[in-house]
Amino acid sequence: MSEATHEESKQGPGESSPPEWTAIGRLAGPMALVEVVDFLVLLGVVALMGRMEGDALYVRSLYQPVGGALIAVTAGFVISNQVAASISRGRNRPQDVMAVAAGMARVWAAAGGVVILALAVSAPELADLFGVPGPVRGSFVAFLRWTLAAELLVIASLLCASSLRGYGRIRSATAITLTVAVVRISCVAGLGLGTGLGMWSVPVGAASAGLIGLVLGLALVRRTELWHPHALRTWNPQVRSLLTGVGLPVTATMLLVAGYGAAMLWALSGFGPEVVAGYSVASALQNLVMLPGLALGAATAVVINQRRGAGSLDTLEPVVRTGLWMSAGLYVVLGGLTWLIREPVAEWITGSPDIGVEASRYLGTVALTYAVQGPVLTALTLMEQIGGGYLAIALNTVYFTLIVVAGKLAVEAGGAPQDLYDTVAVCNFLGVSVVVVAVRYAARVRRAASAP
Repeated sequence: MSEATHEESKQGPGESSPPEWTAIGRLAGPMALVEVVDFLVLLGVVALMGRMEGDALYVRSLYQPVGGALIAVTAGFVISNQVAASISRGRNRPQDVMAVAAGMARVWAAAGGVVILALAVSAPELADLFGVPGPVRGSFVAFLRWTLAAELLVIASLLCASSLRGYGRIRSATAITLTVAVVRISCVAGLGLGTGLGMWSVPVGAASAGLIGLVLGLALVRRTELWHPHALRTWNPQVRSLLTGVGLPVTATMLLVAGYGAAMLWALSGFGPEVVAGYSVASALQNLVMLPGLALGAATAVVINQRRGAGSLDTLEPVVRTGLWMSAGLYVVLGGLTWLIREPVAEWITGSPDIGVEASRYLGTVALTYAVQGPVLTALTLMEQIGGGYLAIALNTVYFTLIVVAGKLAVEAGGAPQDLYDTVAVCNFLGVSVVVVAVRYAARVRRAASAP
């Protein structure tokens, strides 16, 4: 095969694997690219809607909490499927991949369909909850319903991509996710602005991206050893355990992160709109900087699951250590770079001196701590995907709660946003203990798998 990443995927159990850093790097680079592109597409859609007539951007902002929850649930399914595919590759059982993906799709169609239907029916009540004014109410309700229905179609393409990614077909997986992203942004730009369709280009773009991504995904899967159409009719019992053991913790963590963001805005709400806006901009930049850490964690987990499936248990801890060292080296560079360019970047993004100064102040306080926070994020991500999801939730809960509670107390005592930023920096350094926990958890996984 032409894909470099498929070289390892051709190996069966007991055959040699490439060095840890090579195996992780082959996966992490394309995965980071996809994460960054998805993030930029999301920002691009928001920016394009800000240039549309009427209340398009306002309606999109109201949809954000619902859309964020849907993304969290979708991630639980996609990552669970990716974990299953990587284990199947290690076991040299390509026939299991489509069966698991089909099972995930069935559960999504049933459970996701019920949730989306419930949200669609309750759209008027959500409008009341969000305080949507009368002139915009009808547009919000219709936008919510159509967009939710369109997003229901996207999961199939994402499952195809995660199956290929977990099995080592990283280029094919990247092609699917990039195609979905390009179709989304193109529809919003071309139809929303070019034809005057406005905000309704968002559900059209989602539905189009889902269908085109599915066609491409099936075509790419058909070219591989994963193509076993009869498996579509087979229920794989792994689906339930994967969703409860991997998917649920992933979804819960993403919802926890969203709650943390809201709590931080609450802690800063007394300092005025410039401070809140400045922190929000800095937080968005921080999220972008953290995406490679997520990709490294996911790539490390894929390699671990592949080797665990192949029975190469003695390599689990070296793989974890390698992934964490790669993350540490990367974030020494990214943290220093963010610190150096924080002022011009913040001013360029915000276009406001007051907001830019606040964003720069936050980044100036925490950017150098990314050398610790990056590996911590990598450690939490890989634990979620090798069976330690509930441990990761517990660690995340302690971390976020400590920041919010201690930060709020510090703000009340000191009376300045800087007190909260200092608290974040200190907690980031304390998070280094998570790295130790991740290495020890990998050792526990090895011992459990080796037990007779």
